[in-house]
Amino acid sequence: MRRIVFIMLIVAVVAVVGLYTFLEYRVNSIVYVGGNWEVRAHGREYVMRRLYNSGVDIDAFRERVEPLLINAEFTEEEFNEWALYSGEPELYLAFHYSVYPDSYSNFSMSADSTILNLFGEGDAFFVLSARINQESAIGQENFDFILSDLYLEVTTDGPQIYLLSDEFQSTGGTGERFPGAPTIKSEDGRSLAAELGDTHDYSFHVAGTGTVTLKYTYSVATSNIFSRTMLEKQLLIVNVNISMLPDGDYVLEYSYEPFATLEEFLG
Repeated sequence: MRRIVFIMLIVAVVAVVGLYTFLEYRVNSIVYVGGNWEVRAHGREYVMRRLYNSGVDIDAFRERVEPLLINAEFTEEEFNEWALYSGEPELYLAFHYSVYPDSYSNFSMSADSTILNLFGEGDAFFVLSARINQESAIGQENFDFILSDLYLEVTTDGPQIYLLSDEFQSTGGTGERFPGAPTIKSEDGRSLAAELGDTHDYSFHVAGTGTVTLKYTYSVATSNIFSRTMLEKQLLIVNVNISMLPDGDYVLEYSYEPFATLEEFLG
């Protein structure tokens, strides 16, 4: 009897190890191949998309694209199309941003009155909202990867950052909080950091005009039971410049930095 039990335990261990090995090695390696951006809602909203593919012949892709980069004989749409059809689409991330006046929302319904009393009806007091979605790229058949280890840094060259509590607020403006995303804000109110984790939807207030810079660092991991990190230190930096017009309206200028990894940024 003991021998049978012992044999069964060995079989179970082998099966678990075999399953783990299968799950680990059936997932393809992926690389970042390109991105595109889109301005929406008359300049109020911005979307930055990033595509990660498997089976990419990097040397062949660069050989095709780099001569065009030197001669500038291409359009951004053409570059994104080449990236899209280079290899097999595996992960397509969409980073959404928007800035609207606080008066347009109901974010402040539970806010500390001492904060709201600092600003009048015509002052530059905005809600900056962001979210991250995993979309389906053209021709994508596999969905084996997820975003992980998401970290956010926010800095400004003048505008003040305000939180309605010690936690981020839902982009939906319902008063919902995200206790899983504790934040650290500087004393001068011009920088903020947060380990977002699984929080892909958040908002905070910005008072005043100037540039707000949002920097994401993140990893890409497999989405199976035995999750494994495939890419580390991925980076996205988006700048939002807020300015006011004489008639009281506001203008946004979105831009992004040409770095895909923290190594490129620091190097």
